[in-house]
Parts: sequence; structure tokens; C-alpha cells
Amino acid sequence: MAKPGAPVRLLIIDDDPASCALLREILGDDLLEIDTAPSAEEALGRFRESTYAVVLADLQLPGESGIELVERLHRAAPATAVILITGHASVHTAVTALKHGAADYLVKPANPEQLRKLVMKLASERPSHLPNALLEAEQPGDQVFEGMLARSPLMHAVFQRIHLVATTDATVLIVGETGTGKELVARAVHARSSRSSGPFVPVHTGALPKDLIESELFGHERGAFTGAVGSSEGKFGTAKGGTIFLDEVSTMPERAQVDLLRVLETFRYTRVGGKTEHQAEVRVVCATNSELMEMVRDGKFREDLYYRISIFPIQLPPLRQRGDDIGLLADRFMRAAAERYHKQLRALPAEVEEVLKAYDWPGNVRELRNVVEQSVLLATHDVLVADELAAIITERPQRRKRGTVPIRIGTKAVEATRLLAQQTLAAFAGDRQQTAHVLDIGLDRLDDLLAGG
Repeated sequence: MAKPGAPVRLLIIDDDPASCALLREILGDDLLEIDTAPSAEEALGRFRESTYAVVLADLQLPGESGIELVERLHRAAPATAVILITGHASVHTAVTALKHGAADYLVKPANPEQLRKLVMKLASERPSHLPNALLEAEQPGDQVFEGMLARSPLMHAVFQRIHLVATTDATVLIVGETGTGKELVARAVHARSSRSSGPFVPVHTGALPKDLIESELFGHERGAFTGAVGSSEGKFGTAKGGTIFLDEVSTMPERAQVDLLRVLETFRYTRVGGKTEHQAEVRVVCATNSELMEMVRDGKFREDLYYRISIFPIQLPPLRQRGDDIGLLADRFMRAAAERYHKQLRALPAEVEEVLKAYDWPGNVRELRNVVEQSVLLATHDVLVADELAAIITERPQRRKRGTVPIRIGTKAVEATRLLAQQTLAAFAGDRQQTAHVLDIGLDRLDDLLAGG
């Protein structure tokens, strides 16, 4: 049994920051050490770092349900007590949860005293040793940091930089190729910060229409423009008390760059069509897959904004420089996909790992996950086969020769560039992000080229 008076390690799994904050308030005192996770995947990442006596999990989670998570945790950490909490109770759901290993089942809003008594009762019944197959499976040198798994020193250095900056409010610039996990790093900065109980609001600036980006970021007042039938607080308002993540910040048009610079210098902004200034009570994390300093030299990005957002840069290495991590990540992706598709697969064979290491992974970790998931779906044996996986890699769009674009002498420059953009987009199977990266242009410019501009 757990020692009387010893702190109880508890994990709250809920994608609603307000619910996490409420549960912390109900349960938090000197007898509890509480961590949170917004998804099943991140919860499993926590279990790869340490072990918890009690878990409080919401039934509806991003990616997979709370019941699926209960089943996985029950297999990996059978002595951990899992309590499912939901706003939509039914006898069938309760029976299913208990059948899959849940210790109990509560309906929102949980009675504070009942919840506290249940947690402490279950904690007191836990053995002094809590088995955890996820933790025990890691090898010396492996690190799990906010759901990110790495063996390579390059990523360990990234984890250290996240740890150093997270407790401050400094603006962070994450630089890395497409698919390296920039949003995961941004979420880790948020999770380790004093704002972790607040919202995390991701914004892909390249996906926002140029004429609406200011409204999307800073909000607008009713009647500010055609179609503004009501007011909007914008992403900065939504992120109040938390973190706003501006992905692909290099794609922001000039006017939006000016507005962002003002926010970072004064922490105040004005909604489109409004006169009242609002306080920007957020932490700003930016990311780019472009070389911003080159864009500054070319006049494509404001120099003053560059220095404001790059107070603390974090450089993410491409997967091809993380050879030690490829097999480790592939094994994790394989196990997750096998569970998702109800397949029984043995450990990743050495020959499969060699095939994976021989590829240069232009799409980085995202591409690795995609390839492994495909191989699991196609698997007809109880183990992945190297030749079958190699065939999947060979067929990938990034693997094709980019070739040449035939252009007749006398073709107008605007038409030549449009043809180049079209052919490059086709070579990358319609992936606009990868196409823009290869052509070294922003997504807005790519759209202009495709339109013949």
C-alpha cells in the first residue's frame, strides 16, 4: 500500500483547460502531485516519463476515446487506478468502462467532496510499487519530453532549451523543416509554463486569407467590413491567459507584420473597426520553415519584427540528422497503429530499421509516421517486412525525380513561372506546403503563381 502522507502522483487527462483547472482546484494540496495532458497520446507520453497512482480521464478525448485509453493503461500499468469522467452518462458506458479496467466512473459536474474522497481512497489502496510497462520499455539514453521521444543528443538539447525558456514569458521562435514537430515543441513550451492551465491557440498564418488576417488575429467590431454581422475577439482574445502559436509566421503580409510588431512591443492591440485598445494577455510562440534572415535581406520580412520574435530561438533538426531516433520513433508509431487497427505485431525488425535509416525523410517525422501507418495497414504477417516497407517508400511523391519543365523560347516569364509552380505542385502530389518550401516562396505567392500572377 502507498505510504500514509506520501504525495500521490495524479494525472488529469482532458482537452478542456477550464476542466483541468477546476479539478486542480478541487484536488490540489500538499498530498497530491498533479500533472495534466490534453490527449490520450500525450497521456501515454507522460507514462513513458513516470508513473501515476491515479488517473482522471475525460471520456471524450482527441484521437481516441477515454475507454480506449483505459484499456491501454490497464495493460501497461495495471495497478494505476483510472477514473472516467463524462457529461453524458449511461449504464452501458459505465459498464463498458469498468469492463475495460476503469476503477470508477463519475458524471460531470463531479461532487467535489465525493471526487476527493474517491481519489484518496483509491490512492491509499495502491501498492508501493506501481508496474509500468511503458516506462520499463525505454532504453538508457531515451528521453520522453511532453510526448516527444528521442535518443539523439540533438533532440535532448532541444528539450533542454524548452525547459530553460518555458517558465519565462519570452517570445520563442521555432525553426525547422516541414514535419519536424514545431507545434509539438510549441505545446511543450506551453505545458511547462505558468500559463499551462490557459488555452493553447494554434494559428497557421499561411492559411488565413490576406484580407482577413488582421481580423482573424486581432478581432473586429460589428460592421467593420462587409459580412461582419457581429463582433469577434480574434485569436489573441481567444488565447487570453494562455499561449498563441503563430505557425509559418514568414507568410504574414506586411500590414499584419506591423500589427504583430506593435503587439509584441506594447502588448496592446485594437480590433478592426474599433477604437478601444485591448491588453494582449498571451505568450507568443512563432514557427517557420523558412530562413527568416534571408527573407529580411531580400526585403520580404521586417527586420525589427525578426528581432522581436527571435528572442529565444529553438532550432529543430531534420529527421535525417537524428539517425538514433528513427527506429525508436518507428517502433512507437508501429505500436500505436497496430492498436488502432487491431493488429498483433512483434517488435520492429532490425532489417526494417535499416531500410528506414537509409531514406532521407524529406517530410521528416510526419512522413515517417505516415509510412509506418501504411505499412501496418498493409501488413499480412505478425511482423513488418523490409521489402514491403521499402516499396512504400519508393512510391512516395517526394521520392520521384523532380525532372525538368519544358518551356519554349519566347514564353513570357509569368507563364514560365506558372508552369514551374504547376509542375512542382504535381510532383509533390498537391502538397502546397512542400511545393512552397522547394520553390522558396510563401503560400500566398504560390497561389498567385498558380493563378498566373
